Amino acid sequence: MKRATRNLSLLAVVAAALVAAVLWLGRRDYVRDPPALTALDPAAVTRVELDIPPAVPQVFEKRADGWWRVEPGEMRASDARLQRLANLAATPVARWLAASAVDAAGAGLTPPSATLVLDGVRLRYGGLSALDELRYVRVGDKVALVPRQYSPQVMLTKPGE
Repeated sequence: MKRATRNLSLLAVVAAALVAAVLWLGRRDYVRDPPALTALDPAAVTRVELDIPPAVPQVFEKRADGWWRVEPGEMRASDARLQRLANLAATPVARWLAASAVDAAGAGLTPPSATLVLDGVRLRYGGLSALDELRYVRVGDKVALVPRQYSPQVMLTKPGE
């Protein structure tokens, strides 16, 4: 009976060590490759710059009374549409790649099909991957693969507005 208890105790210690190792590795990967496109809180975004060629680039600011386009020319903007653009900060990422590992031209990132700057964080949107139809998005020195529906073009053309 004593030997069985000792073996069971040893097994419990080994299992606890394995669980701790898996959690530690998962946390390390989470910090290195976060599951969202940016660390920005979409509700806190106050400046949006949008460039979707061939249209004229636009700049928006969030004020006390809502969103305003400030370039080119000042006018009231759609709060719902701008919040949808700000929400792209929290886009779920399927996979992260080093920018050096991606053929930028083949991924549609040179030039990008759209550039979105949220409070200074630049997101360059490219084409879709061939196999899983995920969209390439360059963020700094990394490229994220995100579900295709998370792009500025889609956010601006939602029906009903």
